[in-house]
Amino acid sequence: EVVLVVPQKLTMIAKNIIYNKRDITPLNYHLEGRFGSRIHREEEERAKLKLVKLIESKTNNEYNDVRGLLDMDGVSLVCKLYVNPPRHRARPPPYIDSRIHPEREVKKEEEKQKQNTTTTNPTTPLFTYAELFAGMGGFGIALDKLGGRCVFCSELEEHLRNVYHHNFYDCDDNNNNNDNNDDIHIPIYGNIYEIPDEAFPDPSIELDLLVGGFPCQPFSALGQQPGLNCTKAGNLFLEIVRFLKVSKPKGFLLENVPGLLEMKDTYTIILNALEDVGYDVSTEVCSARGLTATGRKRLFFVGLRKDRQQQQQQQDSHRKFEFPFVPDLQLTFHDVLEYDNLPQHELDILRLAESTFHQLSTTNKRRWRSSSLAWPNTKGDTLTSHYGNAVGRGESQLVPCCAPNLPRRFSIREMSRLMGFPNTYEFLPIRERQSQMAYRKENFRMIGNAVCPPLIAALAGAVL
Repeated sequence: EVVLVVPQKLTMIAKNIIYNKRDITPLNYHLEGRFGSRIHREEEERAKLKLVKLIESKTNNEYNDVRGLLDMDGVSLVCKLYVNPPRHRARPPPYIDSRIHPEREVKKEEEKQKQNTTTTNPTTPLFTYAELFAGMGGFGIALDKLGGRCVFCSELEEHLRNVYHHNFYDCDDNNNNNDNNDDIHIPIYGNIYEIPDEAFPDPSIELDLLVGGFPCQPFSALGQQPGLNCTKAGNLFLEIVRFLKVSKPKGFLLENVPGLLEMKDTYTIILNALEDVGYDVSTEVCSARGLTATGRKRLFFVGLRKDRQQQQQQQDSHRKFEFPFVPDLQLTFHDVLEYDNLPQHELDILRLAESTFHQLSTTNKRRWRSSSLAWPNTKGDTLTSHYGNAVGRGESQLVPCCAPNLPRRFSIREMSRLMGFPNTYEFLPIRERQSQMAYRKENFRMIGNAVCPPLIAALAGAVL
């Protein structure tokens, strides 16, 4: 590295000059400057020197003060091997045990026995499921990996229906040489209020599982929490109740925001409505922190049909549902982000403008700190549907870049990885006349409203 060698008495003068030039030395929001100054001592017999890493030398008038510093006695530029002082090394964050119910962990011997006794036919679905309020298909990603087959799907927004169809039907057609592909082309319905009872799966087919994340905006702590008084989305859970009455699935797995628990009357009404149609219901707040690189917490409702429970009780196989053990894979941003390795045109789109960063680092100093950036050995904040909006107000977590570049937003692929979606998941191309940033914000909103497939797989496996 190129370093600036200065006598100890000139250290403060050098710091003031260098730190006013963002493109000369890495600052605390650059990957190389995470722990602050790159100034450190070099012990020698005759002098104590300080070193500052330089990006490159400058010759225009803006850097006259730097040239003046270089003309001072005892100041010089030299090349040295990079030295990272112990106090600047990346320290691991405090350990947080992100496991769920560690007391229910299955021993390795029991797991081996289960694997040896389980035989499956990959061409035959192990179970059937229906997905309401499907969004981009987070439930479907998880359940298909478990061997399930979707027999009914509903999503209001046309764009999301197109994305869902592309990933679950178009991709199946391209990847599977199956003569019975017509079987998987079930209709994707729109507005659930307009779907008649006759369109729901017939109870005679014994649907195994109903899944869905009913709209959470009326219950989210990020809003005013109108709850059931929200005329647009507050009573959509009643459509779930209608589906349960008609199709009578063996069980269900539903998702919503933890803020619903704080609205005790609303929570009780929803719980009673689900129980009144014949289900034993269990609820718990679970975090995806153990299976992804984000700490997303959600409230889950699990229901098992009471008449099946009674049959199992008569056969001495009745069990009360218990939320399962979920391991901690200790994933961090290092596992999902590409930092400066994205294509240059993508980096140019995602990086903050000078004015936005100025607003972020000056106007919102109390709200934004460089420590909140997506450093490689840390986990992410909870992603929201408005990610990428009003970045200058400090409401979106950003990715640090190498000096002298400003931080940037997540890419679409990085954000989907944070939520646990596989790299094989495909996003639709940008539409005609749609701006690059509008395209990204549209996908950010879609991802921010999704569920985390790895956690869904763990919970659904326990339900099944």
